[in-house]
Amino acid sequence: MLARKNLMLGLLLLMLALPAAALAAEEATAKEKDGEDKAWSVDLILPYYSKYLSRGALTVDDPVLQPGLTVAAHGFSFNVWGNYNLTDKIERKGKFTEVDLTAEYAFEFGDFSFPVGVIHYLYPNMTQPTTTELYAGVSYKWLVTPALKVYQDVGDVHGQLVSLTFSVDKEVYKPHKEVAVSLLAGLGVEWASKDYHKYEYNAGVDKDAFLDTAIMLGFSVKVMDALKITPAYYHMWLMDSEIKDAFGYGDKGFWGLTLAYSF
Repeated sequence: MLARKNLMLGLLLLMLALPAAALAAEEATAKEKDGEDKAWSVDLILPYYSKYLSRGALTVDDPVLQPGLTVAAHGFSFNVWGNYNLTDKIERKGKFTEVDLTAEYAFEFGDFSFPVGVIHYLYPNMTQPTTTELYAGVSYKWLVTPALKVYQDVGDVHGQLVSLTFSVDKEVYKPHKEVAVSLLAGLGVEWASKDYHKYEYNAGVDKDAFLDTAIMLGFSVKVMDALKITPAYYHMWLMDSEIKDAFGYGDKGFWGLTLAYSF
């Protein structure tokens, strides 16, 4: 029943996207005419993490690089992201073990944002089959930004995942006109259907359940509105006793350092 309700929520968000898209396009065109919106943006990121945790699951218990590239224009964006192993922990040193391809359209009304998109998951150098997810969400830009996303797998998983996050990105210090320091903080919780638990995590948990809750604390240093350096600490707690028993742990912490360049 809960899985059905969350699937209906995802469909509702997608339905909201259809009539709103035309109005959002008109707003974007108006902004361009007023010189408020750049036609294109390209963002490069190079994060280093001490571990790779994905939706509660410890995927790699050693350092990894996770480079990404995003090209965006007029509300549309395309992202390529990968996980690159730096050690031989799972006998894949110097290899990519995951590549995600994401296409998204996000439209805004005031301080609200409505993203809809698709993610295709590839697993090179692994035996795990590929899969695809559709998603829809809503967020509200404020001092604390809440964001809700509903994911529906349309590949072999056929499950749902719901993510609710609260994030803060607040500039706290400006030592120079071209340098800004911001405080970053985040809190999130995820729920997954039994199909996710059985297939995605091989957890042997045959029920819908809350998956994990996580926090993030860090800061970013932005230089000339282009280069950003972000050290941060992350900690995740599994929320269900059966999932804890299946995974063999109750919580995990790790840290990361991200370099990002925008142009």
